[in-house]
Amino acid sequence: MRGGREEGFTLLEILVAVTIMGLAYVAILENFSQSARSIARMEAERDQLIAGALTFERALLALDQEGQGSGDKGLNVVAEGSAYELVQLASEDGTFTTLKLKRK
Repeated sequence: MRGGREEGFTLLEILVAVTIMGLAYVAILENFSQSARSIARMEAERDQLIAGALTFERALLALDQEGQGSGDKGLNVVAEGSAYELVQLASEDGTFTTLKLKRK
C-alpha cells in the first residue's frame, strides 16, 4: 500500500473489460456462424452441379450407345455437311451444353 491507496483494478474496470470482451465474443461467433452457413450452401450448390454434370455425361454416353439416328429427336443441328452434322446437345435444365459430330 502506497499512500493509503491499494493497487489493482476496480470492480467497475473489470465489469467494463468483461462487457467489451463479451461483445467481441458475440461478434466473432456471429461471423463464424455466417461463414458456416455460407460454406454449407456452397457445398450444396457444388453437389447439385456435380450431379447435373454426371447426369448429362450419362445421357451423352447413352446417346452414343444407342447408335446414330435413334434418340436424336429435337436435337439442334448447328452445321450440316454431306457426311456429317454438328449437333448441339443440352441437359434437361439447360445448365450444360455441348456439340457432337454425328455421321449421317
